[in-house]
Amino acid sequence: MVGIISLDICPENTRCILIESDLSDSLKSKLMSLGWLPGREIKVIRRAPFGDPTIYLVDSTEISLRQDESKMIKVEPLYPAPLSVVPKGTYVVLNFTAGKFFSDKVRNLGIEIGKEIQVLSDPSNCKILIMTNGKKLLIGHGMGQKVLVKVR
Repeated sequence: MVGIISLDICPENTRCILIESDLSDSLKSKLMSLGWLPGREIKVIRRAPFGDPTIYLVDSTEISLRQDESKMIKVEPLYPAPLSVVPKGTYVVLNFTAGKFFSDKVRNLGIEIGKEIQVLSDPSNCKILIMTNGKKLLIGHGMGQKVLVKVR
């Protein structure tokens, strides 16, 4: 498991386990009746063009939530997880969720599938500090969202 974060920072295609929520009782009961129970898996399906609202999938039910509601829901992302949500540690790169141009760009930086990387900064920072091939790199969260990793 990765660590507990708020649902609003999970990028698209991230799978998470619902931990708890600080929603109002009425909204919490509506979501619970739709299957949003602690321990259930949630998948981030897609975001609106300007990032709000976001559609989530629980079992076979798609639910749209606003960002202020998603901030109050605590989840634990499952591996493989995007580099942008993992805590400090050592990981193995599994895949890139973008096209050839992106793949070529990150390979030129030294981030390759099957290679080990170290995350040296918290995911809450604006940039992600990593170490690969003995050199330190700063990458943005947008790039980190497209690099899937697992614990070494």
